Amino acid sequence: MVVPLALNGFGWQGALLMLMCFPLLALFLWLPQWRSQQHANLSTSRALHTRGIWRSPLAWQVTLFLGINSLVYYVIIGWLPAILISHGYSEAQAGSLHGLLQLATAAPGLLIPLFLHHVKDQRGIAAFVALMCAVGAVGLCFMPAHAITWTLLFGFGSGATMILGLTFIGLRASSAHQAAALSGMAQSVGYLLAACGPPLMGKIHDANGNWSVPLMGVAILSLLMAIFGLCAGRDKEIR
Repeated sequence: MVVPLALNGFGWQGALLMLMCFPLLALFLWLPQWRSQQHANLSTSRALHTRGIWRSPLAWQVTLFLGINSLVYYVIIGWLPAILISHGYSEAQAGSLHGLLQLATAAPGLLIPLFLHHVKDQRGIAAFVALMCAVGAVGLCFMPAHAITWTLLFGFGSGATMILGLTFIGLRASSAHQAAALSGMAQSVGYLLAACGPPLMGKIHDANGNWSVPLMGVAILSLLMAIFGLCAGRDKEIR
């Protein structure tokens, strides 16, 4: 989004300034929440198994589902413009598709919560959206001429996976204390993986001279994410 605006007379300062409308809009929409003070009635008793959360197989399944999603998302969000430019796209086209990726990632946040809590077993949807990421990465690798399709597919899949992963934290925990512990575990591991992804894939690209191996790595990781989604999506709680 920034590149097309910058190239059309706004300059990089004007292009970045235009982006301020999004956080301002979010602030405007959030203002009513500040006025309505709601106090959650949480139990003061501690969760029995909070300290053992790191030894729970189900907790690790949720963590790795969310963590791998963060890894593949940050790889694509970080390197998509370079991937597209290497396939002959202009900087403006690459910037536009990069913005489209982020819009596609946001869309599931509006759609999935509407029906997710009515589905007790989320294994099918978790595997499906993870496979969308795999297909998107494979498409960018072998059919880059249709990059808009693969960008939308990967963006929606990774956004949906993120929503599911965050929802699993509440659904798989048996108490508020346990949910807090699982959230800390899943997000700390997840963002640690995410931080390693872009530089690692960049090194692989430098060693091979093309983006095929990094993109296939993203596809394989997405398949692994689908497997963890099948495990984390079961209708059960951490004990």
